[in-house]
Amino acid sequence: MSLFSFKIFYTFLKRNPLYSFITVSGFAVSLMFVMLLSLYVRQELSIDDFHVNKNRIYRLTRDNGAFFGPPIGELLKGQFPQIESYTRTYQNSWNAVFQDRKQEKIKTMLVDSSFFSIFSFDLIIGDPLQVLRTKNSAVLSYSYSRKIFGNDNPIGKTFTIDSINFIISGIFKDIPQNTHFEQCDAIINFIILADLWGWKELLTTNENSSFGLYFLAKSGTDLPAKESEILEQFKKNYWIFSSGFSKSIQFEALKDVYFSKEYSPAIKQNSLTAMIIYSAISLLILIISIINYVNLTVAQIGFRIREVVIKRLLGSSKKTLLFQHIIESILLSFGAALIGICLAFWAEPFFNSQYGINLNLIKQFDFSLILIIICVISIVGIISGLFPALVISKLNLIDVIKGTITRKTKSTYSKILITFQYTVTYILIFCTWVVCLQSSFLVNYYPGFNKSDLFWMENTITANQKAVFRDMLKSIPGVIDVSYCRGTPIDGGNNMSFTIDGKPISFQEFKVDSVYFSLNGIDVTETSAAFSKQGIWLNTTAINMLNLNMNPPFFRIFDYDVPVLGIVSDFNFRPLYQKIGPIIIKQLNEKDTPWSILVKIDNKNPLETIDKIRERQASFTSGKPMESGFVSESMAKWYLKEKRLSQIISSFTLLSIIFSTMGIFGMALYYVQQKEKEIGIRKIFGANILEIIVKLNLNFIHWIIVAFVIACPISIIILKKWLQNFAYRINLPWWVFVSTGIIVLGITLLTISLQSWKTSSKNPIESLRYE
Repeated sequence: MSLFSFKIFYTFLKRNPLYSFITVSGFAVSLMFVMLLSLYVRQELSIDDFHVNKNRIYRLTRDNGAFFGPPIGELLKGQFPQIESYTRTYQNSWNAVFQDRKQEKIKTMLVDSSFFSIFSFDLIIGDPLQVLRTKNSAVLSYSYSRKIFGNDNPIGKTFTIDSINFIISGIFKDIPQNTHFEQCDAIINFIILADLWGWKELLTTNENSSFGLYFLAKSGTDLPAKESEILEQFKKNYWIFSSGFSKSIQFEALKDVYFSKEYSPAIKQNSLTAMIIYSAISLLILIISIINYVNLTVAQIGFRIREVVIKRLLGSSKKTLLFQHIIESILLSFGAALIGICLAFWAEPFFNSQYGINLNLIKQFDFSLILIIICVISIVGIISGLFPALVISKLNLIDVIKGTITRKTKSTYSKILITFQYTVTYILIFCTWVVCLQSSFLVNYYPGFNKSDLFWMENTITANQKAVFRDMLKSIPGVIDVSYCRGTPIDGGNNMSFTIDGKPISFQEFKVDSVYFSLNGIDVTETSAAFSKQGIWLNTTAINMLNLNMNPPFFRIFDYDVPVLGIVSDFNFRPLYQKIGPIIIKQLNEKDTPWSILVKIDNKNPLETIDKIRERQASFTSGKPMESGFVSESMAKWYLKEKRLSQIISSFTLLSIIFSTMGIFGMALYYVQQKEKEIGIRKIFGANILEIIVKLNLNFIHWIIVAFVIACPISIIILKKWLQNFAYRINLPWWVFVSTGIIVLGITLLTISLQSWKTSSKNPIESLRYE
């Protein structure tokens, strides 16, 4: 394109600042959002890519979890030559005492000595094959080592957990963000768990099947092909399968673990469905921005008539005009892209904090990404400029000289682009509204117990200190009551499984004190059973599942009858993706050390009360570290994915509404320009402005209605499928669809009416002077 063409294009942009601003800013903002969300999806899909053995690592899962007993790894390794090595995983927090007698909370991951040779986590100090050679070895993270020892070399130094000594044998780089493993302060040998739990048989029994299990397959072997053979063996020798609790197994590829539906301890997980939704939204926003550019560009054709006349009279071909407008579109796209990139860096901190992620744009901007951006922007520029270029290049020269614009493209162009744009807008609004309603429903759903003003604490005292510590806490102004327990509504207690009448049943077991029910506001219906220390309580779900009529009030378990003291109303102890399961509640006796302490406080000065609780705990335990929090806040964390999804969709929906309004503005401008002569004639024959505006609006309304009709069934299908992920969910509210239709129609009519009024107010002589 010649310098003359550049000057003309620049002059056109300068003389039409509204068009220039809307076009460039619309492109830039949309590209900013697309870039941020696309890079987030790219980052999530690259989880665990850095492991050298990533294509040979598998996690063993079963149909209702990814937990297995300690002996399973060694058993399978000895029987299947395809297995090179394995590691078990388990994560827990402890109170550690270091050489200076300083107590610190330490988050550990227990693994086998093969862990660092299976996974590619970097060791700053230590040999991957040797650092966990002994059961008392401990490898600290770099940040935790600096926290405890500063710049001193910690190798060979010791610390204790529950009076068991650990020797620091290595330092590893902090667990990176791009892996499914959670951050931890130390990695220790799995076999020490038997000593920490005081259970000598732990490593040789499958009674406790609550540990992750990973395998490294030998090169060139097909380990997943052995699933059926292993399953048949498990059905004979492994109680979880022989009793019917689990019915299938799978070797899950390492790259699938992060997006797995099977929960496992010590890992991070995300939703692959959410990634697909984010990718789809990015693509839709990009398409809408292209449509928006096309609408606005075609709407400006009337303002570029003189340029077209001059170029055609000077001999420019249709191909030249086509090429010129595509180049203009590419230039605009690259200009908008540069602005969009700057906006993306500017918005990155807000994006990270708002959506709870860590998007490192500088790290991601490598040569390959820059090349991808250049290619994408070039394609976007070509696609965006192609249709307006075709419209302009095909203008009839005689019509151009006369000053009129062809109407041939009006019908098809309007129906396809506007209908598509509004269909997407409707779908996004419907989805945003329903996702927000479901997220609010999850957070505010009554879980069967009173979670407000309920504070939980990790227990840091011994069994014989319970009475004294309770009195100490209750003396704090604002503390209503205190309860000790093994199992809270946010941790789900302990799982116990057994067979009743040949049917496998999995219970959650809670052990509680006498205050537990009243403190949590849980309703209990007493039975006729006399009080007994061996008595239990069952929730309503358990009663119904076992078909118990409580006459007599006994529950037969392990070949003897246990008195059922009462029926507990159902309460949720898992996120609302899952239905309430059966619960068995036992009494916490005097010798039992509780796992947790629940404190009910009033709402007058909750933060001040919590500070005093922590002070009393610190003074009572000589500063022993403690994890704690509000029950309501802990439960809200269950639904962070839904919150993030609703926030992201809301942002993109707002962007879509803005673009759709801009697009309909451009289309209205284009349409009214074509109708200018007709408007002039109608005014001469007595039509008033209101009549003209109504007629022009009617030509647009049917497009909006068609988009609404298309969007409704698509949205209903999408939303129903998404809501199926929740055991407790809202019904699709009809008013969401009706309200959205009215709001969008109102915005559209207002936009069209303003443009129609502006044109209708002109003197009709101006429209007809050249006819």
